[in-house]
Amino acid sequence: MPVSITQRAGVFSELPKLLREKGADPARVFAGSGIDPDTLDVQSRIPFEGVLQVLDRAGAMTGIPHIGLLVGLSFDLLKHHGPIAQLMMTATTLKQALLDFVTWQPGYSSGAIVYLESFGDEIAFGYATFAAASPGNRMLHDLVVGVGIRMIQILSHGRVKPIEIHFTCREPDNLAEYRTLLPYPKQFNQSRTCIFLETEKMTAPLKDADERARARLLEQIESAIWARPPTMTQRVNHSLRHVLHHDKPKMALVAAELGVHPRTLRRRLADENTSFEALRDEMHFTVTCELLEMTDLSVGEISAFLAFASPGVLSESFRRWSGSSPSQWRKLSRQQVT
Repeated sequence: MPVSITQRAGVFSELPKLLREKGADPARVFAGSGIDPDTLDVQSRIPFEGVLQVLDRAGAMTGIPHIGLLVGLSFDLLKHHGPIAQLMMTATTLKQALLDFVTWQPGYSSGAIVYLESFGDEIAFGYATFAAASPGNRMLHDLVVGVGIRMIQILSHGRVKPIEIHFTCREPDNLAEYRTLLPYPKQFNQSRTCIFLETEKMTAPLKDADERARARLLEQIESAIWARPPTMTQRVNHSLRHVLHHDKPKMALVAAELGVHPRTLRRRLADENTSFEALRDEMHFTVTCELLEMTDLSVGEISAFLAFASPGVLSESFRRWSGSSPSQWRKLSRQQVT
């Protein structure tokens, strides 16, 4: 039986209130999603696909396509992020605090990752999903950018500001709203959704550091955030999505990241009725679909990002996975949206 993909509600729990403020009925927006707006709170574990469905419908019913960004910017670290927030608040630097988030976030979501990646004198604080392409993805990426901005503001007491924000989506029609809500340089049609920060500022001391409280919280956090331990399949999916951002997703690399021998990894996956190759192909397909639907990146650019040998190799693989070429799939997906 496949494991359901879930998400801790966190700041998403603010959406019913925002819908009412904008004149929309939460019951109609949430209908059929598997999420009850009347009982939703920060601790609720909700279906990831339901989150995407609700965000898409919220934008349509309110006429506010950037509603995900409004939700994200309402983020309050301690209110919405529970035990992980408590640990982050004790960190000695902003980098350590964000690494705490990266390390423990899988306990809150089995459908997405967050990551930190170095690019010379900059660090990318990014987000990516495992979900298949969905209309709600655009609003979800907006939401997490809002959360990331607020997280950085709160932890640094406003001292650290983004260098630039990248979005895995086309430029919105209402660009003025993004300029107002996110007064930082922005790039759309990118291969990743992330916030670029100066490395030097990431290592500056934080005012609220508390080593004693940190040691105590580290002893308690695992039991506090995991509803159940992740399966090996979930751990591999998480690692694959991360590795895709900087290298070819080889078994040896993923096994090393997970701290197991490749033979052990293969055996554990076989026990869960899957294989590394099957999970890698599924992840490649998912990310390719996301980039085809949400951006105007060419097949060549997508191929380079995913480290395929050539655009032709990606096209051949994509046809095997989906039965159509990338360009045909993109055209059909956009017709369905419109």
